[in-house]
Amino acid sequence: MNERIVSMHAFYKHGDVAVDGYLSHPTAPGPWPAVIVAHEWWGLEEHFRDFSRDLAREGMVVLVPDLYHGKVTNDRAEAAALKTSLDIDRGVEEIISGAAYLRRLPFVSGKVGVLGFCMGGGLALLATCRSNEFDAGVLYFPSIYPDTTELENACCPQLIHYGTADVITPRSEIDRIIRILDRAKTPCELHLYEGANHAFVNDMHPERYHKEATEASWPRSVEFLNRHLRA
Repeated sequence: MNERIVSMHAFYKHGDVAVDGYLSHPTAPGPWPAVIVAHEWWGLEEHFRDFSRDLAREGMVVLVPDLYHGKVTNDRAEAAALKTSLDIDRGVEEIISGAAYLRRLPFVSGKVGVLGFCMGGGLALLATCRSNEFDAGVLYFPSIYPDTTELENACCPQLIHYGTADVITPRSEIDRIIRILDRAKTPCELHLYEGANHAFVNDMHPERYHKEATEASWPRSVEFLNRHLRA
């Protein structure tokens, strides 16, 4: 697809949750499936706005919640402090509440997926474990690892992207997640990228960017989302 799109600031409120975000969607009336994108530990930087536009051109409504509420950094130490200080329960609730917000939009079909990177990958996985709002989960090198009892409750099929040279997320954690999902009979697909490090998709941080892995993972994510959100 190559839909004409529009992007804008978004805001939604659900109970005590109030979140700003970035919304991209096709200008044609649809209806379209929707995807929530959970950002890395840097915050809602330009890379994730670009990613939302790319996904919207594939015929999806894409919401990127600002889980840091205005804070963005390119300093690793500050990013680490922001991530480890995050109220995880609130972050997960902000993602889950985004699904209800999206379903209220007139051009959304009702199907909602969630996709996350690094910190956001772990939060996306937790969101699918704590709610049945989602129809698909795509996890890029998740760096938050849900407990076994939560993983057993995952509500939807999962796709995991992982680089074999990842120095942040241990392969053992990926294997544990897949093992528990398999035991719970939750469909899960794993794609490995030889020589790719953690955070291989984000070209704003070239020290870990891996062009070949990024280009290979993109059509797999789009196909997986289409398969589960357009049925």
